[in-house]
Amino acid sequence: MINQDVSIQLAEDLGIDQEGFERISKNLGRLPNLLELQIYSVMWSENVSYKSSFNWINSLPNTGTNIISGARQSNAGVVDIGNGEYCVFKMGTHNHPSGIDPYQGAATCVGDVCRDIVSVGAKPIVILNSLRFGEASLDRTKWLMDEVVKGIRDYSSVLYMEKMGGEVCFNSCYDTNPLVNILVAGIVQKEKLLLNRKMIPGQLILIVGNSTGAEGVFGQDENFTIPKGNPDIGSVLIDSILKLNDENAIVRIENLDMAGIVNAAASISVHAKHGVDIDLNQIPLNQSGLGLEQVLLSRTQERMMLVIDKDKQDLVFSVFEKAKIPCSKIGEITDDKTIRLTEASNVVAELNAHDLVMGYGAPQSNRKHHPILKEKDVDFLEIVPEPGNYWKVINQMVNNPNLIIKESLQLDFEEETNQSPSDAQISMKNSNGKALCFTVSGNSVYSFNNPNLGAQINIARAVRRIVCSGGKPLALNDCLNFGSPLEENVFSQFVETIKGISNASEFFDTPVVGGNVSFYNESSVLGKRVAINPTPIIGMLGVISPKTNHMSYMYRNKGDVIFLVGESRNDISGSEYLCSIHKKCNVGVPYFNLDEEKAINRTVAYLIEKKLISSAHSVERGGLFFNLIESSMPLGFGFDITSPAEIRQDAFLFGEAQGRVVVSVSMENEDRFVDMMMESGVRFSTLGHVTKGELRIDDISYGSIDEYKKGYQQKAIK
Repeated sequence: MINQDVSIQLAEDLGIDQEGFERISKNLGRLPNLLELQIYSVMWSENVSYKSSFNWINSLPNTGTNIISGARQSNAGVVDIGNGEYCVFKMGTHNHPSGIDPYQGAATCVGDVCRDIVSVGAKPIVILNSLRFGEASLDRTKWLMDEVVKGIRDYSSVLYMEKMGGEVCFNSCYDTNPLVNILVAGIVQKEKLLLNRKMIPGQLILIVGNSTGAEGVFGQDENFTIPKGNPDIGSVLIDSILKLNDENAIVRIENLDMAGIVNAAASISVHAKHGVDIDLNQIPLNQSGLGLEQVLLSRTQERMMLVIDKDKQDLVFSVFEKAKIPCSKIGEITDDKTIRLTEASNVVAELNAHDLVMGYGAPQSNRKHHPILKEKDVDFLEIVPEPGNYWKVINQMVNNPNLIIKESLQLDFEEETNQSPSDAQISMKNSNGKALCFTVSGNSVYSFNNPNLGAQINIARAVRRIVCSGGKPLALNDCLNFGSPLEENVFSQFVETIKGISNASEFFDTPVVGGNVSFYNESSVLGKRVAINPTPIIGMLGVISPKTNHMSYMYRNKGDVIFLVGESRNDISGSEYLCSIHKKCNVGVPYFNLDEEKAINRTVAYLIEKKLISSAHSVERGGLFFNLIESSMPLGFGFDITSPAEIRQDAFLFGEAQGRVVVSVSMENEDRFVDMMMESGVRFSTLGHVTKGELRIDDISYGSIDEYKKGYQQKAIK
């Protein structure tokens, strides 16, 4: 064993306090050497160990009838979708790298999440994104957005995945700290799932893919470099691994991401319940002069660690050789429980994996937090005057960047991938007669004002979208984006968010099968670090069975009757309208009721099943007016509606009260629709009818849909 003098001062310089240093020494039965201390420092960091958040996220509901595996068992959630097929999906973030090098930060996020999908044997097929940027008018924001979108598109295109879009939002709290949250999903046959295959002493450990460099080792070091992706290598690497999995040649796969080789080896060790020997001299390097800690902790992209049986090594090496992918044997599983690292036959570190891994022996912190008291409800309709000119309001609203980008994305994805657009994004790639549907949902304004309720609304909205698309919600992932957990107020927001997610996911029977926590998201304001709004993002999976139940949000025929399922309310809290027109931003949370949500979802699902409606569309950001615009755009129709006398018109058109779905009904189905709604007990009302293209509200014309569509195409931020 190579030993170097270490001290408590050195440990503290590496972020390990005296208690942690004493714990390490006790676990090892000796003082750690420098390399071991460096490994502990990274493995016990917030990014790797989730020391502030693990106990909280581990409390979330994570089991269910269709759930095969959650985050503790594998690198991605695995859900049974029937007929011997599993859907594997995962969300990940690269917020901080994307703020420095947005192209590579976003591209490598796609690659990392894809490799997590592949690590359980699934082929990535679809990708969605949830992106947050600062003020849309800033040159930096435009640059960040252009580069992030390009990074996502370039990497995913090489992997031939369906780019399904998602959501993009702007808020000044993200001016210097963008959020890049990615959801990737794949499909695997039941018998090909790489999960819980037995690992035994003597099996070989390989590293495949790129040679190792120093990228991404020290996040706070001045020499820190953003890892760079190579989708061409990544694509061939994925194809080769899937080919070997078809040959049953792989026992386990680990993606080499955060904390690199050490983290992957520790994960293998704890799951195998055996030790691991790694020969550092066998690891291919792309540069000379690397320290051992750099080799072990590197985040060089397009690398994976494999466990294989010895009798499969000729096949494995042959496949990678033909693909021109580097493959090296670097170690094996041992019959003890020690991670043993050697260089030139010298043992340079001996560690117990249990002490290192999140959810096992890695220490957890009990951060201070407090209940966040619900603010007194404010009736903003009593504070702000009703507009006298709705033409002027609409012209201002259609220039709102959050609404421009939303509508332009609808147009993009309708033209690129989906001729029958729906609230959730649809994939028909699985072969069992079903369709998969996905959505990502987040609203930091709601979460800023009430983290618990904001989280519940995000989940309810995701469920509603899937139901409106003809699907049944099955499970969710989350990306939880917050400021510093060292700040009591921030950590209290996090805790309340967890409570909200727990409540809503259990209520809707959508277990949390994976996710990601990203702390220390802060923007610089007048030289001070200010936390972003709490931004939980929900990624949800649903299944449409049969796939002929797929429901679009677009209007299909002139003369179809437009109904509102749910209830209009005198409520503009938390709305884009309140911020855009009255400059009251980041205030209020819209009306929300879980029981009403469930009743409406049940009713809409029945309407779709019985073929009683022609379209269904959840009312969300921008309110009813923008809901109607979205449904009109695809085929160039319009609408003629009447506002109810008891609801103030701005609340009716632009309020964001939850629990509302707009449906269109053919004239031949109208009587059956009304009868069914009367039987359901769910409130509903007639809004009007679909027109050839004109937009009319209370007998006043607001132009044609072609004018709006042309305007969005011209105004969209490219």
